[in-house]
Amino acid sequence: MEALSHNNIHDFLAVAGDFLNADPVNNSVHLTSADAAAQGRRTPAVLISLHDNGTVVGAVTRMEGRPLHVAAMPPAAAPHVVAALGDREINEVTGTRERVNAFRALWREGGEEIYALRLYRLEDLVVPDVPGESRPATPADDDLITGWWTAFVAELDGLPRAEAEKRAADSRWMPAGHVVWHVGGVPVSWAASTTPVGGVSRVGPVYTPPEHRRHGYAAAATAAVSQWAYGEGVDHVVLTADLANPTANSVYQGIGFRAVSDWSEYSWA
Repeated sequence: MEALSHNNIHDFLAVAGDFLNADPVNNSVHLTSADAAAQGRRTPAVLISLHDNGTVVGAVTRMEGRPLHVAAMPPAAAPHVVAALGDREINEVTGTRERVNAFRALWREGGEEIYALRLYRLEDLVVPDVPGESRPATPADDDLITGWWTAFVAELDGLPRAEAEKRAADSRWMPAGHVVWHVGGVPVSWAASTTPVGGVSRVGPVYTPPEHRRHGYAAAATAAVSQWAYGEGVDHVVLTADLANPTANSVYQGIGFRAVSDWSEYSWA
């Protein structure tokens, strides 16, 4: 097996693009990150294609400010990836659990798993019967969504507001569909989804302020943004849920999402 490093996103996609597109559900993060890099909205830090007897069998990517992504790395390729990375500073890795474990066992001792995740794919959408209705977000919702995105990041990562604001701001430029669920004209929940790449749109974040929870609004907003994605022509709608949050996992399963694979995010930071 051989690991080849690429300095140009277009060269990387010319080599590994067909391989990644053959499994767009599991490779969705690779594909959306590469698409953003090709459009100049992300800066690639690591682009590695993996070959076995001249055939592409995997890929590893990392964008500046993001974890190393190994969802498309065969576990047996981990030694070759570690060798190709050399002395680069890698403090976080994410991907399917088996592949993360194969990489981290060779990369560095210590560290900890910061997220245990499950990837879901929507099969038959069940639209919940919940009061209210959805509408696409507009520029007038910018302050609302910025505030909710910041609150989502702060709650998920246990961060002080200032750092959460920065992380939310880093994500806001991502092209996406945004749906606001409102009841009697009052916004009560919000869901976003990535612009389709490779026939896949990835839902998230989904956020409901604490005072509006336990009414089914998050399920309704998720269903609505999934319908938006289908309207954009996707073949698959996917999302990842934190296994530490059984409520969220139950909500997503209740509207038709089914488990695909278990993921991990590991950090030495």
